[in-house]
Amino acid sequence: MWTLGIDIAKRRHNATLLDAEGKVVFRNFSFAHSHQGVNGFAAKLAATGQSPAGILIGMEATGHYWMVLFQRLTELGYKVLVINPIVTAARRNVTIRGSKTDAVDSYLIAQLLREDSLSVSAIPEENIRHLRDLTRLRFECAQAVIAEKQRLVALLDLVFPEYAQHFSDIFGATSREVLAQFPTAQMLAKVDIRRLTRVLREASRGRMGRPHAERLRRAARTSFALTGDTDSLALEVRFIVERINLLLDQIAELTERLAQLLPAEQKLLQSIPGLGKVWAPTVLAEVLPVFHPELKTGARKLVAAAGIDPRLRESGESSGKTRMSKRGSKYLRTAIIQAAESAVFTARDPLFKGVYERQRARGKHHTVALSHVAHKMLHVIFSVLKNRQPYTPHIAAAEDSH
Repeated sequence: MWTLGIDIAKRRHNATLLDAEGKVVFRNFSFAHSHQGVNGFAAKLAATGQSPAGILIGMEATGHYWMVLFQRLTELGYKVLVINPIVTAARRNVTIRGSKTDAVDSYLIAQLLREDSLSVSAIPEENIRHLRDLTRLRFECAQAVIAEKQRLVALLDLVFPEYAQHFSDIFGATSREVLAQFPTAQMLAKVDIRRLTRVLREASRGRMGRPHAERLRRAARTSFALTGDTDSLALEVRFIVERINLLLDQIAELTERLAQLLPAEQKLLQSIPGLGKVWAPTVLAEVLPVFHPELKTGARKLVAAAGIDPRLRESGESSGKTRMSKRGSKYLRTAIIQAAESAVFTARDPLFKGVYERQRARGKHHTVALSHVAHKMLHVIFSVLKNRQPYTPHIAAAEDSH
């Protein structure tokens, strides 16, 4: 098998081809990220006389620039593998201050395919790529909701600081409807009580009525809020509520679509406490590209992909201390930490709760103990996906080493 390494960039890519014996066929061939560039590259490959089936192509997962080239080469009949940049960085064996050139990297990738093919991750199938894209989009939408909520809280401190005392959740549907129609204490203080009652009753589906409306209007009339012209702030509150509503609708649509992708695998992961309908798709999308059930180190690769593997820090005052590496996927890391916390404190699963409590008993900080739970959960995820069997606490506990 011949191997071809491609170093990806925004406008031009660099390629090196090795034959079955590792000899250079061509090196540092540069081609544009365009139809013309890829066609010229394909002609260069065809001129070698080697068929697409006889050439294994590898490229770094550099941003999003690799995706179109991956698709084009796959359409031409080539098998293309996508490599985590951390793998090539380790092979290059440079520090942060070390040099990096496209010419060197394309050759390293070609060599890596020859020497270490099992640890190179094949790009997931089309439905897995869709799963990853949609889960990441949902993550960004959720982060945007958090940011808008923080802005709303800050504004309410100005226009109606007592508002939160009258709702169990100021971001709930009823509260959002009230704020959309009456964004400030000044506006609520002047509203007709029958209109406010109607808004509350309809938005809460009958759970709130006139008594709640009267308390809310009374609080608005005595509120320690900004007075005078607050029209600009009222408009800002209304716009924020509208953005939150839009984002929540988008998240709901994404969640519905995600449930239709790889349902069998999602169901397996949802058997693990903490991995419900929200986090299971994200975890699945992020681990499948680095999931290698044939490797003994397969579970450890998932831990590394999440960036929760320990990394030794050597500096003047912290020599020998280890910290979470945080080199992997932020999406996987966020999902697995949140799932771990839910497994311990909400589901109170005996296995994961036991890992947490043992670490706390050893004097570990809450976040450190939680990272141990996440580490264990990734090992369980690997086992569940490898064996295609749902989570069984007593079996997982037998393998517990934390």
